[in-house]
Amino acid sequence: PLRKFTSSRIIGMLRCVGSRFRKGVRFFSALPKTSEEWAKALTTPAPGVAATNKYAGMSVNAAYNLGALEPMRKDMQYLGSVFKDERTVQAVKDGKGETKDFVNDMNMMYQLSQATPEEKKKLQKAGPEDVKKALKKYPSFAPLTSQLLGSYMEEGVVLDLPAIAEEFEELASKVMREVKVEIVSAAPLSDRQKAQLLSIIQKYVDNDATLLLTEKVEANLIAGFQLMIGDRYVDLSAKKSVDSIMSKIPSA
Repeated sequence: PLRKFTSSRIIGMLRCVGSRFRKGVRFFSALPKTSEEWAKALTTPAPGVAATNKYAGMSVNAAYNLGALEPMRKDMQYLGSVFKDERTVQAVKDGKGETKDFVNDMNMMYQLSQATPEEKKKLQKAGPEDVKKALKKYPSFAPLTSQLLGSYMEEGVVLDLPAIAEEFEELASKVMREVKVEIVSAAPLSDRQKAQLLSIIQKYVDNDATLLLTEKVEANLIAGFQLMIGDRYVDLSAKKSVDSIMSKIPSA
């Protein structure tokens, strides 16, 4: 159940959470309490904010306050990907029926995406009810995702889902205080070396930030490594030194 918010709680929440949202994301003086109310709130325009920012911002706001941010992140990643497929786009354009039919079809597509290749092959010959029954064992969208997906459809922005999903993930990452760290090294780093690097990086980010590490190996760096910390870049590779030296040598 959603906690009741007094005015003082709302102010406190906006101070600690609202500051993590990009400027232009809309907040409410009286928060919606259910996924249905949040879906309805999407019809309220946010002046001066691009459509994708508006829907992504409100969706993150809803997911955070209803405790559904993590499951919805997973759902939005899927939706952002599947709506890049022209077959999905064309099916939506050609589709008939009500919004609930569209949401049900998308839920079934999501469940089907989790089936094994062998099972998908068998289901091609099965009837609609048999397919529905067979897919019940797979997770469906979070309730809030289904509600908001219907709102996207009714507001005519469902085909913008790739951009909405991308913006949603960016905002969700900020809300969760995540900092992406990419290490590109000339050779694989040991666990000890990575731990030392992360320990140093942690001192330069917020205390409650979570570091998300990805690694790449590029032999052309010769030695050393490059770091991407959020939108900050540090080059400590030997290649940088060599390039700097070579740039000072007059060409023949």
